[in-house]
Amino acid sequence: MSYYFKFYKALPKRRDTVDELVDLLEIEKTLRDAFEKEAQEETDENKKAMWLSYWKQWQSYCSAWTTRIESISQSDFSLSLLDAHEKITIEEAFCILKGITPDALDEVGFLNWRLSEVPRFLRAYRESQIPTGDTIPTFLNIEQYLRGSKEYKKLVRVFGEPSDWEEFDNIDTQEFIEWALKLGYIVPNEPHLYANNKPPYHPDFARMLHSLLTKHKVIDGEFESKWKWLGSENSLAYLVELLHQNGLPFQWHADNSYRTTINWTNILHYVDYQGESPLRKNAQYGKSGVKFKSELNQTIDSLLIDYEGWKHGRKDEFLELE
Repeated sequence: MSYYFKFYKALPKRRDTVDELVDLLEIEKTLRDAFEKEAQEETDENKKAMWLSYWKQWQSYCSAWTTRIESISQSDFSLSLLDAHEKITIEEAFCILKGITPDALDEVGFLNWRLSEVPRFLRAYRESQIPTGDTIPTFLNIEQYLRGSKEYKKLVRVFGEPSDWEEFDNIDTQEFIEWALKLGYIVPNEPHLYANNKPPYHPDFARMLHSLLTKHKVIDGEFESKWKWLGSENSLAYLVELLHQNGLPFQWHADNSYRTTINWTNILHYVDYQGESPLRKNAQYGKSGVKFKSELNQTIDSLLIDYEGWKHGRKDEFLELE
């Protein structure tokens, strides 16, 4: 059994987390730059060396978090880690609760990074010779913030917080899965029933599309079965035109760049269409309106921003026909 995020919950949380981390990183960068300024203005060589030493620590910290935030933003939505290990760290579980794929952080050292070590680090810095005065050291400010989040507190309340001396792998994966399933953080991912007919979209994109349409109550049914469309026939046609107009998903359109006309059949791999006429015949927005138009627009916006990382907004050249 494999698992996925519940997208409509995980994606806003991931986006908010990234925004918060960026803001906190700016605080660290401000202090880093202050140390550099002190070093440049200092005439005493010993003090200059001290300021440069502080600058080096903060520069390393800022660089690490810059890379981590990029990895978080660009990571996919797979939770293969839950299939691969009998135990996971509390940090990996924490990432999942924040809508972040732990595998994406492996390359930048997150698996050697423990929130449980923060109190020890803080004690060491309090005992160091970093000047106080008007300068407030904020090193580990990001980790302190994460430790104070409701997701981390919820985890340590259920599974306990490891000491500095315990092994990294300290949460039984199956226990975490059962707990996360119950609270709706993750969902099981079964093979699509129509595997003999190759799906046109990547599973990540299809699952997100299903999750968003389900959230907006535009469809009913499990991902693995045909989705029951709850809107009008021309609302489904409207969705197809929105997908085409915005080149969604990007990979499918890149692989089929020779095609300029709308593909009306891709969506029918997933949706149980009961219309009596071809779907393309129902693209008549001005005559009878579009049920769920706002919800479909929001779905496209989320796919562009959260799946494709496209920040420039939805194309709406044809929407004057509505």
